[in-house]
Amino acid sequence: MVTRKRIKIQEKLVALRWQQLLGKELSTEEGEQLRVIYPGRVNGGSGPDFRDVIIAVNESNLMKGDIEIHIRSSDWYSHGHHGDPEYNSVILHVVMWHDDSATLTQNGKAVPVLCLSPEYRAYSTPYHLPCFQIMKHKDKQTLRKLLAVAGEERFKQKAIHFQAKLRQEEAGEMLFQGMMRALGYSRNIKPFEQLAHRVPLNFMEKMQPKEDLILKQAWLLGTAGLLPSQRSSKGFLKEREVQELERAWRLVGKKAKTMSKNDWHLSHVYPNNSPVRRIIAQGYILQRYYREGLLRGILQLVKGACLVNGYRELENGLVVFGDGYWQDHFDFGLKTGKSALLGHGKASEIVVNIILPFAFSFGEVAGEPEIKEKAIKLYAYYPKLGENEVTHHMARQLCLEDTSDFTACHQQGLIHIFRNYCREGRCSECPLVS
Repeated sequence: MVTRKRIKIQEKLVALRWQQLLGKELSTEEGEQLRVIYPGRVNGGSGPDFRDVIIAVNESNLMKGDIEIHIRSSDWYSHGHHGDPEYNSVILHVVMWHDDSATLTQNGKAVPVLCLSPEYRAYSTPYHLPCFQIMKHKDKQTLRKLLAVAGEERFKQKAIHFQAKLRQEEAGEMLFQGMMRALGYSRNIKPFEQLAHRVPLNFMEKMQPKEDLILKQAWLLGTAGLLPSQRSSKGFLKEREVQELERAWRLVGKKAKTMSKNDWHLSHVYPNNSPVRRIIAQGYILQRYYREGLLRGILQLVKGACLVNGYRELENGLVVFGDGYWQDHFDFGLKTGKSALLGHGKASEIVVNIILPFAFSFGEVAGEPEIKEKAIKLYAYYPKLGENEVTHHMARQLCLEDTSDFTACHQQGLIHIFRNYCREGRCSECPLVS
């Protein structure tokens, strides 16, 4: 009998072999010739095993996407990937043994199968990209400077995007949409964007009475289609806080164009990242700035923040601890340990990725150079954020043993290098190795 633990160990072996195929000429079971340009990054969540892979098929066709690792090709079906749309992005199925006729995705696409020879030896050393063990070729100070330049480039790319939209859209709505996207993480970005368009900031800030927190939360949750009554979860209607939300929604939401619970990824999501919990947090933030408005309140935060430790003020302007029911619930009827609805970690991500580049762009378009300059300086001083999948992957790829002295700008530089060079197969143009 093969245990799950044994299967996992074997799949890790196949994954290690895959990472050592960089630049090698290979042949799929369908007879196509391929070469690995970039083996991608390990996926720490649900879905395909490696993300952002680049392969050249028959030399002329460059393909970008994900790959899935299995012991046998038939595992694709036994694991249910053929019916899961999350695997439609797979461009190559890498296996040890090929025992099935074809690999088909949920949308009907045929995926080529690469069968690795069982005799191929997996070494402990991973693939060797030009940037492998970069500290043997560059000193720490030089690397920090290069990453700082890349981090500033990423900041300015975001700012250019915001500037283009600011000339066409209302500033407050843009800020609100950006913050909503950030609350969605990767799995719920699109539904959060849709919710921001269905319940725009202008509407939320004009509702009466303005100080009614329950009304704001009811509008957001009801339009999202996530109230218990909309999800056939009537067993939770006895809770007082739930009754208040349902009562408010019945009064105001009759003509609203609501989303469906099926629009959201509710499973395989960490409790603190639950869409319901994040929507409740956004209600608190809107409530916090109901007097001056979200746009003015956030811009005042940036203007008033000190350069050296101003990040604390910026994060405190977003952190939501909540009270009552939502102190220890991540969804209706589902408890979790007591924690902030929106903690310092997530607040710092929103500040660095949304608020500061937005404030920079607003200063440029509105002719307020002081806020533009303040935003870029705050970004340069901002301390290191928590690691994410990309920064962790890049530190591993570069063999960086210690990144404790990095700032948020250096981390953003790693992300910029990954997105603009690594996953585009542009190693020869990468500023880290040129």
